[in-house]
Amino acid sequence: MIAGARYVLWQKRTGVLAMVLLVGAMLALTDALVGGFGGSRGIVELIPDTRYQISGPMPPRTDAIKDFVIEGQPQDGSIRLSPETVFTGYWLGGSMWRGHIVIAPEAREGDYVIIVKDRFGEKQNPSLVFHVRIWPDQETLAAHSASFLTRKTGLSPYLFAVALAIGGLLSTGANFLFGRLWARHLKLHNCGEIYKLRRTGQKTEITSELPCGDLLRPGMEGAVYRATGERLCSAQIVRCENGEVLMVVDDSPELVRLGDVACAFPEAIAAATE
Repeated sequence: MIAGARYVLWQKRTGVLAMVLLVGAMLALTDALVGGFGGSRGIVELIPDTRYQISGPMPPRTDAIKDFVIEGQPQDGSIRLSPETVFTGYWLGGSMWRGHIVIAPEAREGDYVIIVKDRFGEKQNPSLVFHVRIWPDQETLAAHSASFLTRKTGLSPYLFAVALAIGGLLSTGANFLFGRLWARHLKLHNCGEIYKLRRTGQKTEITSELPCGDLLRPGMEGAVYRATGERLCSAQIVRCENGEVLMVVDDSPELVRLGDVACAFPEAIAAATE
């Protein structure tokens, strides 16, 4: 085998791994989007002993939190909407408020509607109507998720998407590194990968990544190898110009394919084999 053929082997492996991981990341992201769009629209799903941050516009004709009227909270206080601060909106300005929906440990499973309004009877703002669904535990909440990954693992699909994307990017970097090492190894041994083939009768013209230079000239003998080091046939340089080396294969031209390795000095390969 040509010394350094392990580089091309690992290049192929990391390339396949990168493809699998990035496709997996896209599928996980798709699952997250499906879960988001196909889930319980407009319903806040929670479990006992949790807090959920919310915000909204100020009800009509109110200037402070003390002017709010909140309806729909259970009388036992197990589910509370707690406004905390007033702030200026980021995009359109105007006053908004921020707070939490607080779920007590003893909250019972069920659906609740909590409404924030003013005390003057103005038209109700739909964005101040909060639909809350309480599940008994995290496992039950995950089991009712619209996300396939969440139902099966209890974890967020975004976690899978990020982890797989990072793995895919690292594999892509490794693929690039092994490709550079393979290209450098071939260059050191006056070899290059074949990237163009043309059948002409009984012969095959091949163009490879062999660098043109003073050492290469028409009529020079060469050889073609598999990337793993298996010798396929002899070749001969017919032209070296415009940065390209054109070689002709006479014997067994049908064996040559794209990605094989063409070398200008076959006698140098013997010293580089193992």
